[in-house]
Amino acid sequence: MEEKEELERQEGYEPRPMWQVWGARIGLVLFILLVIGQIVNIARGGL
Repeated sequence: MEEKEELERQEGYEPRPMWQVWGARIGLVLFILLVIGQIVNIARGGL
């Protein structure tokens, strides 16, 4: 019985480490800035 209880406790949702969360946020911001920069570049007439 104890083994089943341990397995049930181990399964389930585990939140990601904070460094991964902040890394994803920073990466998303950088990606959005890159896309905005490309749009501005195209709007100025450059390809």
